[in-house]
Amino acid sequence: MSSELKHFITHLKIEALALAALMITLTYVSSVTLWVLPVSFLLFDIGMIGYVFGKRIGAFTYNMMHNLTIPTLYIIAGVLLERENVAVFGYCWTFHIATDRILGFGLKHKHSFQETHLGTIGKRTAK
Repeated sequence: MSSELKHFITHLKIEALALAALMITLTYVSSVTLWVLPVSFLLFDIGMIGYVFGKRIGAFTYNMMHNLTIPTLYIIAGVLLERENVAVFGYCWTFHIATDRILGFGLKHKHSFQETHLGTIGKRTAK
């Protein structure tokens, strides 16, 4: 992996860290306990069930659940409609996505679960 690509991936992970911190902060200032973040964490991996039907469908369903568009819409709707539970659902979902990206679990390529936009999961490069 080139040093330029490593720098780019590091940048994306720092962005994800900032986003996770924002979701923690927004949850903290809500009336909901912070425990909702770790308790709900695995809920958003439901998209992995698509892998039962093959790599292509699995990558599609996983990526749909790990795209920031829908949780952002939940947050907007929750804030505009003054429905804190809807916004908090968006916070939890966004926190999940951000944490996955911090850990290197990026959006999946259709040919392999391990190949992501953040590199190969589990692959260690020689120094």
